[in-house]
Amino acid sequence: MPEIISDDIGSFPLPEGVEKEKIRRIAGAVASKKADKEDTDLFNKTVSELMKKKIASGIMRPNYPQIQDMVSSFDSLIKEFPEKESPFIIQEGYAVISEVLGIEEAAKEYYKDSGRPLMLRACATGPLELYLKGIGANVQADLLKNVGKSVARFFSNSMINKPYLKTALFSIDEPGLGLNPSMYVKDEDLIEAFEAATKPLKRCDVEIHLHSSNAFDVICQTTGINVIGIEYAENPKALDWIGRSELDSYDKSIRLGVSRTNIAALASGYHERFGQDIWKTKEFSLIPERMETPRNIGKRLEKAYSDFNERIRYAGPDCGLGSWPSQGSAELLLKNTADGINLFNQSH
Repeated sequence: MPEIISDDIGSFPLPEGVEKEKIRRIAGAVASKKADKEDTDLFNKTVSELMKKKIASGIMRPNYPQIQDMVSSFDSLIKEFPEKESPFIIQEGYAVISEVLGIEEAAKEYYKDSGRPLMLRACATGPLELYLKGIGANVQADLLKNVGKSVARFFSNSMINKPYLKTALFSIDEPGLGLNPSMYVKDEDLIEAFEAATKPLKRCDVEIHLHSSNAFDVICQTTGINVIGIEYAENPKALDWIGRSELDSYDKSIRLGVSRTNIAALASGYHERFGQDIWKTKEFSLIPERMETPRNIGKRLEKAYSDFNERIRYAGPDCGLGSWPSQGSAELLLKNTADGINLFNQSH
């Protein structure tokens, strides 16, 4: 069977002493070409430090460490630097994901140690999410497509093909798709926006990261997306909405979340099971040590594989780890995820 590839969604706890608002401000200045050398060096150092931790976990396709807010980091640039007479289409030179620029040091170190390029996963917030948060719920097809074209420019500028670093996987983040009852958009308009966003991505895998599988049929009809991401660890019933026959018919694969990342729910479950309040003891690493173990993660993947077999192409954590209260616990969760997927691969 083909190897199931491990990846992660993006965010990760900041190093101790790094202020979130300050580093986000610097990230915006880097993208808008307003950062001075001191701030740029601090930002790059922070990004590389986080990326090295992801690499050390064993995740095969680590996402750049997403430090910025997933909406404002894209929306603010689109609004500040639009093309003349083209609303919501960003100028190419400003369609920059600052964190992608900041991983050079980590990638070079990995290449020096391994002799292989770092295989990067790059994500961008999708056109519908950006539209709803930045424009409103009244979705106009032409403007939605323009936002899709902006997403395409962020992707184009994140395509890297260097000896030490290659972008191997792209992902569109659409957490609200299928969950917003007050929003209406025609399927054909949504598909057209997704096709615009993925137009530059011809010879690589393209995921969509969802929090609901309600839009499964629409994604199947989008030719530019070939991998559908499902948060399976938190909600195993999410796969009930996914038809194996449709995956075969449209030649789509799935990306499974096989480790839970909802820290509030995990802490509550830990308290019920072990009688210990993690928020008081601050022993957050006990959650991956006792609950999200490689064995449990591998068992989740095994169960899903019995139904979907080779249609499972990627697996990793359900969502990003930026809300986790300690780097150590987040690191261990990532490592356990990589180890659980490796154990599965070795047994097949």
